[in-house]
Amino acid sequence: MKRLKRIGGILAIVIMLASCTSQKNLVYFQNDRLKGKTPNEQIYVYGEGQENVSPEYKLQEHDMLYIQISSSMDAETSQLFSGGNSNNPYAQTSETAIYLNSYEVNEDGFVTLPVIGDLKVVGFTVDQIKEQIRVKAEEYSKGVVVVCRLVTFRISVTGEVNRPGIYTFYQPSVNIFDALITAGDLTYDGNRSKVRIVRKNAHEDVVHTLDIRRTAVLRDPNYYLRPGDIVYVEPNKNTKTLTSINRPLTTITSSLSLIASVVAIILSVRNL
Repeated sequence: MKRLKRIGGILAIVIMLASCTSQKNLVYFQNDRLKGKTPNEQIYVYGEGQENVSPEYKLQEHDMLYIQISSSMDAETSQLFSGGNSNNPYAQTSETAIYLNSYEVNEDGFVTLPVIGDLKVVGFTVDQIKEQIRVKAEEYSKGVVVVCRLVTFRISVTGEVNRPGIYTFYQPSVNIFDALITAGDLTYDGNRSKVRIVRKNAHEDVVHTLDIRRTAVLRDPNYYLRPGDIVYVEPNKNTKTLTSINRPLTTITSSLSLIASVVAIILSVRNL
């Protein structure tokens, strides 16, 4: 009888440990003890010089811009702006075609456009460049329509994710969760406390580490990614070494629960 009680107690403790370990490692946006109006509300007040906005990416050397300029009032001028190519922004539908019909930012920070000539783009956002092109193009024609897209916002996601690969984004800003969700989220064995961002700068390579379990990640300066970043998710050592405990709850925990239930039934029968 005492032996069965010990077994039941041990199984109950193991189940609790399995549940606690998995929850701690898997839950995102855990409490950072920030002040809030209610216990379930977290508030971070940004200081002077800080902004709670998504920063739009500013172009750098060797970025590729897809630019199409057309005039609704002058078809001949539209052909002139396109360098003789089709000016229909929907004519090139494949990613490869769009890339081949794009303009590369040279080492001096310029792109060279038909008619308009050299245009400084480094340090400007896509929307700012679009407006500059429109103003210059309207010196030659009225009713100008400009399509401007960054086609090199590619992020590589690898490691403990469900769909590793290279992903292209067509939005002005991309954060770490955009990349991870696109890659199918982390696997069970992914270490959410050590998500690496490998970034190549002009004169150095930098590796940043984010703990995406914490709400504080939202205000980390590396929360927003840059084109060319590599996101690497480390394996969680605990889930790799303690396989028998930290497997998904639908397998190991359910089996332990069944055994505990059987022991409880036996104890109840013996006490009758």
